[in-house]
Amino acid sequence: MNNDKAVNQTLGADAKNSDESAFKAPLRDGISHAFMLGAGETYLGAFGIFLQATTVQIGLLATLPQVFEAMAQWVSALTLDRFQSRRKVILFWVIFQALLWLPIAILPFLPLPGQAAAVSLICLAILYQSATGFIYPVWSSLMGDLVPLTARGRFFGNRNRLTGMSSFIGLLLAGAILHFFKNAGLAAAGFLVIFTLAMAARLDSAVWMHRYADPAYHMPREHAFSFWQFLRRSPASNYARFVFFFAAINFGVAFSSPYFALYMLRDLQFSYLQFTLISAVATMSQFLTFRYWGDISDRFGNKKVLNVCSWGIAIVPTCWLLSTNILYLGCIQVFAGVVWAGFNLASANFIYDACSPPKRARCVAYRGIINSIFILSGSLAGGLAAGLLPPSLTIGPLFFPHSLVLIFLISGLLRLAAAGALLRKFHEVRAVESIRSRDLIFRVSHIKPIAGATFHLLTYFFRDQRENKEMKAQDVQKAKDKEQQGTE
Repeated sequence: MNNDKAVNQTLGADAKNSDESAFKAPLRDGISHAFMLGAGETYLGAFGIFLQATTVQIGLLATLPQVFEAMAQWVSALTLDRFQSRRKVILFWVIFQALLWLPIAILPFLPLPGQAAAVSLICLAILYQSATGFIYPVWSSLMGDLVPLTARGRFFGNRNRLTGMSSFIGLLLAGAILHFFKNAGLAAAGFLVIFTLAMAARLDSAVWMHRYADPAYHMPREHAFSFWQFLRRSPASNYARFVFFFAAINFGVAFSSPYFALYMLRDLQFSYLQFTLISAVATMSQFLTFRYWGDISDRFGNKKVLNVCSWGIAIVPTCWLLSTNILYLGCIQVFAGVVWAGFNLASANFIYDACSPPKRARCVAYRGIINSIFILSGSLAGGLAAGLLPPSLTIGPLFFPHSLVLIFLISGLLRLAAAGALLRKFHEVRAVESIRSRDLIFRVSHIKPIAGATFHLLTYFFRDQRENKEMKAQDVQKAKDKEQQGTE
């Protein structure tokens, strides 16, 4: 879809009251960034397995870099007010991150002994995620100033839809490349190609980031607060209670998330193409529902979306116990994509609603610190459990040919406990329409889930074209009306 039209469609009147070019760059930067994620970051776990990383190393690859990302967020938030241009700070770290793909890509071709290649990958991933940590608080602060409050849910919903589509394309393309090269006995060359594509996409992202609007930033001293002050206020802080809920959910997620790729590639012996298709299904269902979740969050609030999606997230890993059939797993991934789309969008938008602009960067950084501690703890606990489990497992009358599914079950129970205990601890910030969770579920599923989802998918792009034509016709009519008024 034309990005200029996407801007108009996303922001409506708010975009017309400000410089529309300021919103084109975040959309197009996001598309390039998402392609990098799909073609590159998605395959880091598979790359670690290719480099013969151990189970513990796979867990560390997925979580240890996030700890350094959180530390980088902390430093970034504390030093934000020392820089006159937020855009220049973002641009520096984006280029640094892009160039890191080159040493990652050539690891299989270096004469490294034993586990040195896997350890080097973990170190490079730490640098990569640290760059993300330096970027995210500054980027969140800048976007909070650029995007109007009244259009925030719709803008990020539409942006996430476009970026999800780009990530989906990158993921499929990279998977096809890996499949082709592996069949030719050149898997290392396949990883070199896809990581080079990821680097090129991130450099293109930097080009668009250079075009960001860059309003001045000033943080009054009275808005500065330390991490210790944040923790002390947490029992009485609505935002802090949200942060601990978010971190607790991610503790349960981290318990199992590093091991889904290991389960598919090692235990189920999926090819790279099958692994790609399973991953792509979740990505596809996310970008098809991001915009819909954005409209819902604008109308009914982010908390209500979190209420519904948290329970869905808790169900997802337990479903992997029931079958290893690839079609069944694809259906599970469709459901996972829908609930994760709503959860990610609502949790990101909740920050913009709950934190004032001067405090936003520190709030993002402190959330990152707490979240990373929970993620590392969850991953280490999951890795310890996975390391202790035998290849197969029998519990009473139940036989599990692959013991990693028990990790998935525990992960689901941990997520369920986090949702049940902490969802009630924080509340919606904005004034929104009231709706029961049951009614919202019916609304999301279109009351008739199969027919509604099918209709939604078949008419998705046609609705976009129709809405763009209608908006264009309205703009033409407004221009005629103004011209007529001037003549009179």
